[in-house]
Amino acid sequence: MVCIPGGPFWRGSDEEPNERPRSEVVVSTYYIDRTEVTNAQFKECMRAGECALTRHYDDFEDPRQPVVAIDWFNARAYCLWAGKRLPTEAEWEKAARGTDGRTYPWGEERATCARAALRGCDPDTTRFVGSFDPGAWGLYDMAGNAYEFVQDWYSNCYRGCTGECGAECDGPDPQGPCAGADECPERNRRILKGGSWYWGPDKARSSHRRPMRADHHGHRLGFRCAMSAPASASLAVPVNE
Repeated sequence: MVCIPGGPFWRGSDEEPNERPRSEVVVSTYYIDRTEVTNAQFKECMRAGECALTRHYDDFEDPRQPVVAIDWFNARAYCLWAGKRLPTEAEWEKAARGTDGRTYPWGEERATCARAALRGCDPDTTRFVGSFDPGAWGLYDMAGNAYEFVQDWYSNCYRGCTGECGAECDGPDPQGPCAGADECPERNRRILKGGSWYWGPDKARSSHRRPMRADHHGHRLGFRCAMSAPASASLAVPVNE
């Protein structure tokens, strides 16, 4: 895991309605997995009887590929089994963007097949985790490869729309509607971040957010885990900041 130092970062954008408004948000120090959870790692949880895959896809099952066909429930189950948790949306986005508000994990250059596993890239599937240069904080595959579930319930925007998240997304340490609890009135979808091999570069932006039913498990859905840091945690040296 990588330690992400506490402090402010720029979340969201004013380009897409559900990403508005772009604003400064503060999160505390935390840890996040350097890569997406792999098939090899997830199978250990399956052997322990704590996780399950309900679907399998050819060309997606190499031990070094990110595990996909994961629903939100099994993503959470794995993280808890591993002594971790799912990241909040704010934690995930800070990990992807660094503190300078960059559009992509590597900066402002548009996403291409040289930087991420995207739609139309060869091969037309996920790549081994860590196949591309790391982005902010030395993290891999924060754009493309597998879409990543986070803890939060989806809202139509942060502020300024019908169904906004409102104060629950303001922070510090925002956890979204109902603090990500198991049930949340009038909310029925969780959030995906980072785009995937199945979609083009528009969804690889770090501020991109997509709603998804918690029980959906397509061949593009994966995750990584996070962990709260003790007060004495040492700070990471950011990469490409």
